[in-house]
Amino acid sequence: MPSCIDYHTHMPHPGGGYLCTTRREEWDAAAGEERMIPCLGVHPWYAAQHKPVQIFRDLELFLGRYPRAQVGESGLDDSKRAKSSLALQMEFLELHADAAMHHKRLLQLHGAGAWGKLLEWAKRRAKLGTLPSLHLHAWNGSPELAGEFLRLGASFSLGPREWHSPGAQRKYGIQMIGRLFPESDDKPETWPESLSLWEAWRNRRDA
Repeated sequence: MPSCIDYHTHMPHPGGGYLCTTRREEWDAAAGEERMIPCLGVHPWYAAQHKPVQIFRDLELFLGRYPRAQVGESGLDDSKRAKSSLALQMEFLELHADAAMHHKRLLQLHGAGAWGKLLEWAKRRAKLGTLPSLHLHAWNGSPELAGEFLRLGASFSLGPREWHSPGAQRKYGIQMIGRLFPESDDKPETWPESLSLWEAWRNRRDA
């Protein structure tokens, strides 16, 4: 069976992967995890707890200091769980993207209830030549949206919740082979299941 790292997790584990932060105070610990690829950012849920100018300055310092570090978790959230306005979330998204573009790093994105808005944003930056490499975590959008993001060079990851969602086999089609990966997100105990589901999906698509 093929093996794969965890493409979006909030807990370090022996298999390695992208260790995503959600607040500034998590960055130092994440950057020190040698087995993991640290991703430094402010989650849209917590944007109101931070000052954009300070976060941008700190991102520049950390990305210069840690060549392995990537950017995120950032993005947009248009669900009831978000306490920050979309305008403030967008301000943080822009500064994360600017830092990722400047340092040529991957940007890890959250998009609950807002994949369409994120696509519009990504297309605008692509036209300006300022779109960094994107990774969309907990992807649950339509095949049509996936196709649009694929054309922009994005990759995707899923946990068991997404793998078991209605219509998953239709949504996660052959077009996504090589760009779709497993994740555990904030539930590290789900990693073995997520990896197994991804392997089964890939084997069916390869057959």
